[in-house]
Amino acid sequence: MKTWQWLGYLGLLPFILSLAASLFIQDWHDKAVQIFIFYSAIILSFLAGSLWRVKAAGNNNKHLAVSNLFSLIAFTALLMPTLISLMVLAIGFLSLFYYESFMKRNNDKKAAYLKMRFNLTSLVVLLHATALYFWTTL
Repeated sequence: MKTWQWLGYLGLLPFILSLAASLFIQDWHDKAVQIFIFYSAIILSFLAGSLWRVKAAGNNNKHLAVSNLFSLIAFTALLMPTLISLMVLAIGFLSLFYYESFMKRNNDKKAAYLKMRFNLTSLVVLLHATALYFWTTL
């Protein structure tokens, strides 16, 4: 596995650890929920920022606007109640993946990247759904 792949998968750790802490360390529940939400918003913004690289390679201002839209959605999620925030962020990850895969679907060089992004997006959305389930039943 290449460095960028390792880093991508290691990026799941804060999601997993904060979710686990919220469930198993009672004194950390509220802080762990906050960490999960904040980290999610940061990662969504980070991924959206990668669309600026696409702009540098071409001349499509639409990518810049979409990038900023996703970053604003991630920021706005920080101002929402936790459960709504989880849903907004999960939908944001799915939507950004769909947008990226649509952009790159005719580019065979990006197949490994899109496969990793699919795996990571699926796991991140699953972690958000798990958090939603547990945090609404506690």
